[in-house]
Amino acid sequence: MTRLARFQRVALLAASTTVITGGVLLPTSAFAAPSTPPAAASAAVGDAAAHWTQATDDPSGVMAELPGHAQMQKYTVNGYQGRAYQVETDYGAIGFVVYDAPHGGGQWDLKGSLKNALANYNKSSRSADDRLTSHDVRVSATDSGQPVLDADLSTGDGTAGHTRFVDLGDHLVQIEVLGTKDAQKTMDADYRQSLSSLQLPSGTTTRSS
Repeated sequence: MTRLARFQRVALLAASTTVITGGVLLPTSAFAAPSTPPAAASAAVGDAAAHWTQATDDPSGVMAELPGHAQMQKYTVNGYQGRAYQVETDYGAIGFVVYDAPHGGGQWDLKGSLKNALANYNKSSRSADDRLTSHDVRVSATDSGQPVLDADLSTGDGTAGHTRFVDLGDHLVQIEVLGTKDAQKTMDADYRQSLSSLQLPSGTTTRSS
């Protein structure tokens, strides 16, 4: 799979989420990455000398720095609205997604979100080596007590990455990176920097791991 194709798939890695509102389980449907998206729909391309730029999700107030200028992509699935901010890099892609909870908020199922996101990614997998799996899943919380789930990602064909979900009640935030293992040092450094820059609406940050 080419780097561009891999980027197009990771761009919607977090597209399938589950939210619990008022004790009722409300699953969303995964939206698939377009097979041939127009150039304007793709995130900006970064390189080794990329200028780190702050991307802000105005509806939620979530902010994070990315190694390039990200374009926002809006999505609506079964009444759930989401906005993705991502940058293509030499190793793959990095970015974050913000989802809005319907009906004024609730509790997000972070483990279910990770499981569904992987299932969404793997829908187009052609072999076992191309299937994305999670490992070293950790559950923690922000300094303000918001639930956090972290996981490392990999495939048998040399793809690696990381993802973090943060439950804000009325919003779910996912920050993610995916690339090739031969550039993992650079990828990991970018991910740590982006995590460290992540600002939540309450003014809190999430610890980088």
